[in-house]
Amino acid sequence: MKAFKSVCIAGFKQTIRDRMALIFIFLFPIMLILVLGWVFAEPGVSTFDTGIVDLGSPQSAATIAEGLDGVIMDEDTKVFDISEKGMDEALQLLADGDLDLIIVVPEDMESSLQLGQPVALGVYYDPSQTVNQQTLIPILNQVIDDIDRGMQGSVKLIGLEEHSLHSHQLRFIDYLIPGILGMMVMFLGVFSAIAIIQQKQSGIIRRLGCTPLRRSTMVSSEGFSRIVIVLIQVALVVLVGWLAFDVQMVGNWGILCGLVLLGTLAFTSIGYLIAAFVKTEEGAIPITQVIVFPMIFLSGTFIEVTSIPSFIEPVVKIMPLTYLNDALRQTMVDGTPLYAMTTDVLILVGWVVVCLSLTIRFFKWD
Repeated sequence: MKAFKSVCIAGFKQTIRDRMALIFIFLFPIMLILVLGWVFAEPGVSTFDTGIVDLGSPQSAATIAEGLDGVIMDEDTKVFDISEKGMDEALQLLADGDLDLIIVVPEDMESSLQLGQPVALGVYYDPSQTVNQQTLIPILNQVIDDIDRGMQGSVKLIGLEEHSLHSHQLRFIDYLIPGILGMMVMFLGVFSAIAIIQQKQSGIIRRLGCTPLRRSTMVSSEGFSRIVIVLIQVALVVLVGWLAFDVQMVGNWGILCGLVLLGTLAFTSIGYLIAAFVKTEEGAIPITQVIVFPMIFLSGTFIEVTSIPSFIEPVVKIMPLTYLNDALRQTMVDGTPLYAMTTDVLILVGWVVVCLSLTIRFFKWD
């Protein structure tokens, strides 16, 4: 226990004395949140997968589908990608994230319009998708109003009856905060390889190897010191998100801390595995960059994984940051899950077990 405590204290001191490390660990994520939160406060327009459910008014359904299909944005890209679905199928696709919007055309729509009676189109969507509430619904309202005027003249008869899957609305910043947190956990963990290799090159690790200190104690104590630093990061990120953008934490704090702990162990294990096989800092830097940067852009940190081309999906499913971001987003802002929480946790645990086992087996003191 004394050896564990001593190595932990040494790890803390090494971090505190490195001013650049302090800036990167604490100042960088705050700056990233503020800059991206302000820059992307207003979302852009994308193509929305839309299902039309006709309950018995085929002419009206065709008119609505034609109107939506004619909405074009820049570069001749359609705003709505229309497909006809049954109700049960459409709801399941929406729940799975394969549809952004369902429009239900009621059975009596055509007869009601002929009698001059108002009609409400059923609209189902998931507001936890970052742009749905801010962009999709306003565009849809405008398009339906145009269709209404074209069919009925000056009399407004067609309205929308909205149904959402979540009780709260997500903005881009709500999506961003958990991603930034996952990214910082990844950085701190994977780049631990650099610190270990620096200690190897300076002879510190070799001298520790001449003591009764076990490799498992060395690895666990270093990991513990990084967990403490990450928990401080969590507090700062959540605080800044709340103060600057009113991002509300809707989940359980204990679960959040447990996920951060698990993510830190997973990525620190990857960092230690790199340090076990790479001998020089010059050799470790490109390896860590090759590991880190694809995960930043492909694991749902800044953009939704569902927006990434399908041919990259096998790569995305390998990356541990995909599962950490998904679990953090489910816990912090009740985001639409990519996978079940148990799947996210088990994948991260698998990374910890495999990487730590290989590290303890192959780690050398020099």
